[in-house]
Order: sequence, then structure tokens, then C-alpha cells
Amino acid sequence: MKHFYLTFLFLLLFLSVNAQQIDLQGNVNTTGLLFSEDNSPFWLHTNQRGRIDELTNFSGFANVSGIYRFSENANLEGGLGVLYQDGYTDKLQLDEAYLAFNNSWLGIVAGRKQRKELYRGLSATNQSILWSLNARPLPGIRFFTKQPIFFKDNRGLGFEASLEEYFMDDERYVEDTRLHHKSFHLVYKSSPRFQISAGLRHFVQWGGTHPEFGDLPSDFEAYTRVVTGRGVSDDTGEGVSEQEINGLGNHLGSYEINIKTILAQYNVEIIYNHLFEDGSGSVLRNTPDGRYGIFIEDPTAAVDSWFQAVMYEFYYTKNQSKNTPTTDGQDNYFNNNLYRSGWTYENRVLGLPFITLGPDRFRINNNKVVAHHIGLNGMAFKKVPYRFLGSFRQNYGAKGGENIEEHHLLSTYLDLNLFQNIVNLNLQLGADFNEIEGPNFGAGISVSKSFL
Repeated sequence: MKHFYLTFLFLLLFLSVNAQQIDLQGNVNTTGLLFSEDNSPFWLHTNQRGRIDELTNFSGFANVSGIYRFSENANLEGGLGVLYQDGYTDKLQLDEAYLAFNNSWLGIVAGRKQRKELYRGLSATNQSILWSLNARPLPGIRFFTKQPIFFKDNRGLGFEASLEEYFMDDERYVEDTRLHHKSFHLVYKSSPRFQISAGLRHFVQWGGTHPEFGDLPSDFEAYTRVVTGRGVSDDTGEGVSEQEINGLGNHLGSYEINIKTILAQYNVEIIYNHLFEDGSGSVLRNTPDGRYGIFIEDPTAAVDSWFQAVMYEFYYTKNQSKNTPTTDGQDNYFNNNLYRSGWTYENRVLGLPFITLGPDRFRINNNKVVAHHIGLNGMAFKKVPYRFLGSFRQNYGAKGGENIEEHHLLSTYLDLNLFQNIVNLNLQLGADFNEIEGPNFGAGISVSKSFL
């Protein structure tokens, strides 16, 4: 991995030497946080791209990127970023280190690159119930369609797809775990005012070195089984049962439906994600578990309008195939017996952040939740851009986890862009109201500067 990142540094230095041929840009950001309890309020450290954890009082990062254009529709992009945060992490890390190729329909990314924020940052999970902005990006390679590819005339039937392979290089129960991800969605567009997509997203944690069973299968045959989701082979590792390997790796998936339309002057998107981790969930026997959402924005709103976009999401994960017989009873979302670090990276949940880790930050101890989430953004008093998040949820614990008392929790967040001249200065306010532990208040100041 060291040589991997040195290669990217060399490429970025090369681009800097040839700066007259490329577009360079950079960004510097520092954030300071204070809070009344041991941990910061939920939304002050959640979905922060791995740059802030529960104990962080100071975080700073700096990124630089360059784009070399081959033509109007094709370019080569390189980027490098460094990050420091105190708290649990308390060390210097790479925020980004990547090389990317883009044209009008295809994107290829090699390295570690932050993902695009969707829905104006108002969603609790961004792209998918399984793939949020809660953790630092993983190193690997990614192939994806930049936009829907239609078979004829930019409408009618088309598709979107992605194929991604990553290394989970953090400290984990199974060292050097690999991560495979693919997605495929059919898209139907009848007019510029209506589009519907439906498809599948599939993740698998596989390979690596288990502390008890040793090296887990990682050859080409194992990879083909991972990609296709087939069962185990004879060589699964000494002492590893078929129930533990569960289809050669830790499989997670989601069925997804998105409807985009225009009603009056508003852009409207309706979202549905159904998550599953085994055969019973893949045939919908854990219904109604999933994500249900609607996003509305007004593209014609004045820049000083109080309300420019709103998002509502409902999350339900209590069923977990409880009425369907399985080998070990009901599901246990984001936990796994073999890959015991579960669906996390650097002790942060990769998917829905309302599913949370226990006090040891190792195993998921709360994955049965019912949550209502709302996000708003606009311009306050005609001069202050703002973003508000509010989440009301009930936690019910997890199978086999530490017993937690069922309780309600209200988490709020307000980001105010108070100054937008030489630098951007943002005030961030967060508060949690927990019926067991009482309120928790926090505040932060973020100062950023972009260089174009």
C-alpha cells in the first residue's frame, strides 16, 4: 500500500509541474468542537466522511486535485488530501489519494476518493441504506457509469452499473479483508419529466486472515463465487463451517427503486431501499425493513428563499426475518459471526448510521431501529445559507448484543454559513435528547478556504 500511495504522489507532482495544461483546485478546512457530554451529539460526528469521531475536538484536512483534459468529454484527474483528527483516531491519515479517468459515460477511479454528496446533504444515508458517508473512503478501484446509458435517443430503456473492488486496510478482526461491490439498475425514461430506475446493489466482505481459521479463500475460484453469490467450496479454511462462511463471505444487498419526476416546478424523487443479508431477506421475507424517502427541491427558488429543498426518510429494521425459520434464527444486520468487525471501517458503520456500535466500538449493539428523519436547506434572513437535520428514532438493541433499554432519541443539527468572503465560516450546532441519559449539547466552528 505504501508504494501505491507513492505512485499517486508522483502523479500529482507531475501534474503540478505541468500546471499550465491542467485545472488545479484545492481546499483547506479546520473544525473545532465542544460538547457537554463525553461524546459529541450524533449529527456532529455522523456522516462526516470519517473526518470526525465521537471524541473529536479538532479536525483539519487539506486537499488538492488537478484535471488534465484530453478533449471536451474526456479527462484525467488526480487528487491528494491529508487529514488529522484527535479523539479516538488521533493521527495523520490520507483523506484522498486517487487517479481517475472520466468521459461522458464512464468513470474509473483508482485509489481512495471521497464520494459525491447527494440530496444537498439532507439524507441520513446518501446513496444507499448500505453505503453512506459515515466513514473514510476505502482504497481500491471503481468502474461506474456516469449517467444512465439508454439504448436509443436518450430515453426509453437504459441502465446504470458499477463494479468496485476494495481493501479494508484498517485494524479488524479478520485482517486484510477484501470488499467486492457491484450494482445494476434498469432505467426507464419516458420524458425529461419522468424517470424510474430499479435494481440491485451487492456487497461481499471476503478473504483475509482470520485469527482462528487462518487464511480464508482468496484465489480466483473464490472470487468467482463471491461475485456470483454461490455457496462455499471444499476449501473454506480449516474448521470453518458452511454456516459460518455463509456463501463465502459476508454478503449484504439491497433492492432499490427510484422515481424522479417534476410536479409543478418542483423536482421530486421517491426512494425505496430494501436491505438483506441472506436468502430469506433476498426473497423479501424481512419486509418491511428498509428505507423509504422523498426528496423535493425547487430549482426556480430565489437564492434568498428560506426553503430550497426538503427531504423526509423513514427507516425500519425491526423485522429481520423474525417470522422466517433460518439456521440461526432472525437476521443480525451489519454483524457477522466470521467477519466480526462487521459492516464497519475504522470503527465506523458503513451503511445506515442509525445502526450503531457498542461502547467498545467493535460489534454492532443496536440494529433494530424505527427512525424518522427530515432535512431542510435554504437561505435564512436572505443572507445565511443553512442546513437542518432532525432525526427521531427508537432503538431496540440487537440479537446477541449487550442488552440496551428500549428508548427514544431525538437528534438535531443546524449548520449556518455565517461568512462567505475571504474564507467560509460555519457555525454548527447539535443536540441529542435521550430519555435515558438526558440531553447532550454541542457546538462547532468550521473555517474553510477553496483555491481555484
